[in-house]
Amino acid sequence: MIFLIKIFITFFISPLAYFLVITTSISEELKSSESLLLNSQCEEALVFYEDRPELHTEYLVLLKYCNSAGKKIKTLIYPENFDINPIISDFKSMNGVNGRNRMNIHQGVDIIGGKDQAIIAVADGRVLETVIEKCWGPTVVIDHGKSNDGKNLITIYGHVGEIVVKENDLIKRGDLIARLPKRVDYRCMGRVRHLHFQIGQKYCEKEEKNSWGCNYFIKDYFRSLNPHLYWAAGPNKITCFEKNKLYEKGTLTYPLPCRKNN
Repeated sequence: MIFLIKIFITFFISPLAYFLVITTSISEELKSSESLLLNSQCEEALVFYEDRPELHTEYLVLLKYCNSAGKKIKTLIYPENFDINPIISDFKSMNGVNGRNRMNIHQGVDIIGGKDQAIIAVADGRVLETVIEKCWGPTVVIDHGKSNDGKNLITIYGHVGEIVVKENDLIKRGDLIARLPKRVDYRCMGRVRHLHFQIGQKYCEKEEKNSWGCNYFIKDYFRSLNPHLYWAAGPNKITCFEKNKLYEKGTLTYPLPCRKNN
């Protein structure tokens, strides 16, 4: 009987225990790798603090918030098999990219990134406006036509750096339209380098800009559409742009390039 028990332990229990140990180890390694990547992305986004040692305490608080917020949102809507630039202030969030309470509920998504990182079109469209707004900084507005549920998709790409498209340009999904800035120079950026991506339905023509009801490029600013409802893979499934892949018209792909992981 004792001999049979030894055989059972040797051939069944031991391999299972070994498998569980290895699997746990790989899982922890992946988590560690993801955490290191997120922390690195957060550090890149906080370029504002590089030459400001007197703000080091604020930097540390913000770095911790960035990691926490990015990790929390990642568990909900990020795609598998891709590394993507993290969202740290999501649609309808009351916290800004700097962790502080907002005066109004967030109408877009804020995606952090490094200097000169590419910003790409989320769908085919026509460039309505390229401008340097006094608080937002360089901003691009694009008409992407109708969504798959019949809504207008007027998208705002705010807080960018170099703009590489011109007004009235026709662009394709995945085309380079701008880059993230080298520095953080505008108040509305909250001291964090990021893309503010927002969707409205009613564009403010230039002659209407200072009129009642026009707020930062669109008339329906506080009734903006939730980007997470229009991803090509389906609601709440962020979809990365892949060259030569076909996407349903009226759906969106991520506004920054993704990197396939292993």
